Amino acid sequence: MVADLLFEAAGLMLIGMVSVFTFLFLLVVLLQLMSKTIQRYFPVKQTEKSSHVSTTAAGGVSPTIIAAISAAVHQYRQKQ
Repeated sequence: MVADLLFEAAGLMLIGMVSVFTFLFLLVVLLQLMSKTIQRYFPVKQTEKSSHVSTTAAGGVSPTIIAAISAAVHQYRQKQ
């Protein structure tokens, strides 16, 4: 009696695990197929990189960033 229930439980567990594995496998395959299809028919356009940020000296910080930080510190100190 107990052995029959254990075999039935093992069978149900096997069916459940196989169905979940199959579903996840199909999901991964379909997502990869969809991704390749979309990339083929709708390629991503490459934009030109902005050169105004990289024109600063090596290791230096852009003057606009320094001005923004200075203004933020000044505003913070005025509130206190």
